[in-house]
Amino acid sequence: MTRLGSTARIGLLADTHCHQPGARDLPDGVLDAFRGLDLALHLGDMGDAAVLDRLETVAAAVLATRGRDDPAADPRLAPGARVIEAGGLVIGAVFDLAIAGLAALEEDRLTFPRGLSEETRRAVFGRPVDVVAFGATHRDLVAQHAGVLFVNPGSATLPARPGPGATGTAAILDVRAGVVTVELLRV
Repeated sequence: MTRLGSTARIGLLADTHCHQPGARDLPDGVLDAFRGLDLALHLGDMGDAAVLDRLETVAAAVLATRGRDDPAADPRLAPGARVIEAGGLVIGAVFDLAIAGLAALEEDRLTFPRGLSEETRRAVFGRPVDVVAFGATHRDLVAQHAGVLFVNPGSATLPARPGPGATGTAAILDVRAGVVTVELLRV
């Protein structure tokens, strides 16, 4: 478990699939947005671990959860779920909600299995959580269910809603005194 202070700003990133040398395909807008944050948290499918190296140049700390397109061995990657305490809240991070048995995304809506409970979330994260950060869909999403905030930053490089003028997305969580706000960013 990672513990941050009574206030924290956490950048969320997922599904970047960066494979250029030095992760040059990570948009500079991500680095600009994450500069000075307490934590940059990549939620899986980063591609090359150089993404984390680039994030380390701008954020105080960098962590990640492992997706399908990630290196096998890097101490910054949790093989499954990760838990972060910040600002009086507990944030659970996982790559894929469906694989974890927490929810599925259907046409921009989260659908939750019958019987999803605190015990189910405890089985995934080892304790109750206030926020669940996840990736795997390339779609940015903020939703609340059963008193838990679910946040997906989308993809900074391969957004699920392509088209003219489409930009990638990331998110910032601002956690203070038990309250979290989410800012979705176009990067």
